[in-house]
Amino acid sequence: MYYMLYISTAVKPMNYDDFSALLQQCRDSNHKRGITGMLLYQNGTFMQMIEGEKQVVLDLFDEILKDDRHTGVHTVLTGDIEKRNFEDWSMGFFNMDKAGEFPQYSDYINENLVLRSFEPGSQDAYEFMMMFNNINE
Repeated sequence: MYYMLYISTAVKPMNYDDFSALLQQCRDSNHKRGITGMLLYQNGTFMQMIEGEKQVVLDLFDEILKDDRHTGVHTVLTGDIEKRNFEDWSMGFFNMDKAGEFPQYSDYINENLVLRSFEPGSQDAYEFMMMFNNINE
């Protein structure tokens, strides 16, 4: 099993309808490919982890790079994993701009985190993503 974690910037602010359309597309596509993962959004920045068979993940990432809804895509981490982290979700989602709805995360998110701050190779990014393993909007 292989994973890839990347960060990118939305080309325009996203509203509820935009998120709904994006998530439906991701979930349908990922389900067909055997991909699972999590998508976070904060103030115009996406952070996403995708996981599955290595070549399938790499092929999907090639498509992600061409998606005109975001720009500035940079890979933070990649690697092999023994088992899926998000095995129940073709694509989990958390809008961090609504962190107030989840008090257990709001202090950390509001005071310590800007998704853009994760540097390539940051194990902190992986650990942060795992915090959302039990939440799905």
